[in-house]
Amino acid sequence: MPTVKLSRKKERRFRSYLSYFASSFSTTEVINILVAWAVLSFAFSFVLDGGKLTRAFPLTFGASAIVLGCGFIMHELMHKFSAQKYGYPAEFRLWPMGIILALITSLFGFIFAAPGATYFEPDSREQFLDHRGFTTRYGIISLAGPKINLFFGFLFFFLFLGYSHFFPYNGSVFSAFVYLVTVLGTYINFYLCAFNMLPIGGGIMALDGLKVWRWNRAYWALFFLVSAAMSVISFLYVLPSIGF
Repeated sequence: MPTVKLSRKKERRFRSYLSYFASSFSTTEVINILVAWAVLSFAFSFVLDGGKLTRAFPLTFGASAIVLGCGFIMHELMHKFSAQKYGYPAEFRLWPMGIILALITSLFGFIFAAPGATYFEPDSREQFLDHRGFTTRYGIISLAGPKINLFFGFLFFFLFLGYSHFFPYNGSVFSAFVYLVTVLGTYINFYLCAFNMLPIGGGIMALDGLKVWRWNRAYWALFFLVSAAMSVISFLYVLPSIGF
C-alpha cells in the first residue's frame, strides 16, 4: 500500500508539472520557439558543413540543435520562467528579420544570431513606486539567461575534458558527433554569457549585463569575468579540437 500511495503522489506531481508547463506556453509561442530553433540549427550546421549540404549535414544539424537548444532557447526560457515567478506575463517572440539575417549571413560563412527575445510586462508604475525592488527583480530576471549559459558552458567543458581524455577522436561518426556537441557547447555558451553580460545598450535593446550592472555589480563582475576568461580558454584550447 505505501508503494501505491507514493506512486500516485509522484503521478499527481508529474501531472501538475505538465499542467504548469502547458499553461505557461501559448500555441503561438511554441511555434515561435520551434521555428527559431530549427532555422538557427540549419544556419549553424550549414556553416559548419562548409557552406555545402554534404553527407555530414545530419551530423552537424543534430549537434547544432543540441547546442543551440541549450545556448539560445534555454537562455530565453530562463528569462521567461524567472519573470513568471514575479507574476509578469512573459512570452518568447520571433524576430522575422533576425531569422532572415541568420539564413543570409550563413551563406557567407558566419551567423548573425538574433532569432527573437523574451518579452515580459511589469507594471509600469513599479519603477516609480518601488524603484529598488523593481531594479532587483529586473536584474534577477536578466541574469537568469546568462546564468544558464554559464552552467551549460561548464557542463559541456567537463564533458569535453572527460571524453577527450578517455576516448580520443577515432574517426567514427559517434566520436565526431560527441566532439562537435561538447566543443561547440563549451565555446558558444561561454561566449553567449560573456557577450550578454556586456553592460551596454539602451531601452529594449539593452543587453542583460546593463540591467545586472544596475542591480548588483558584484554579480555582474563575477559572471562577466568568469565567462570572458572561459571564452578565451575555450577559443584557444577547446575549439581547435574540431579541426578534424
